[in-house]
Amino acid sequence: MSIIITTTIAAIIVFLIAYFFTKNSSTNTPNKWQNFMEWILEFVNDIMNSSMVVSNNLFILSTGVSLLMYLFIANLMGIPFSIITVEEHSVAWWKSPTADAHVTMTLAIMIIAYTHFIDIRLHGFKHFFVSFFKPFKILFPINAIEQLATTLTLGLRLFGNIYAGEVMLSLLASAVTHGFVISLLASVPMLIWQAFCIFIGAIQAYIFVTLTMVYIAHRLT
Repeated sequence: MSIIITTTIAAIIVFLIAYFFTKNSSTNTPNKWQNFMEWILEFVNDIMNSSMVVSNNLFILSTGVSLLMYLFIANLMGIPFSIITVEEHSVAWWKSPTADAHVTMTLAIMIIAYTHFIDIRLHGFKHFFVSFFKPFKILFPINAIEQLATTLTLGLRLFGNIYAGEVMLSLLASAVTHGFVISLLASVPMLIWQAFCIFIGAIQAYIFVTLTMVYIAHRLT
């Protein structure tokens, strides 16, 4: 339930930002919010330009923009605070959804399936199936394992970085229970680590989108 709550809230935030920031868009005098959205579009388009030959596909561009915004917000949700029930079996009701391997692996599986879908749609199922036997038929097991390894690394990289950051934050936050002096000494490192987690969250969102575009480009060619 906690995963459903946080992932849904992250999706709603992305939708609201995209809707309200482009609600009064203009080609003459764009406001600062429209400029911000255009900057995100150009940023993802630059990633596409450096990753694939086809860089003007609106469907792929919208996928990249949605991923970048969602992952950035999801990565930061657990940085300000977390809500954990104090029970025999404690439950984290509020944290970054990407600090859970279920979420990141689901995203990774969706992306890899999406790239396979693009390959089948563009080149047909026969081309997609035969690609697992290239350049030699004997390499089929290695090509199949490569797809599994790609999915695991894509999901676990994101999970590991966000989860490690939140574990460190929880350790620093636990200093509050050890008295005023210790909590005061821990406040500065905690602020520094929170700023570092924001940086890591942004970098991981960028890496995930970049790898997505690389995998799509591999299927396009």
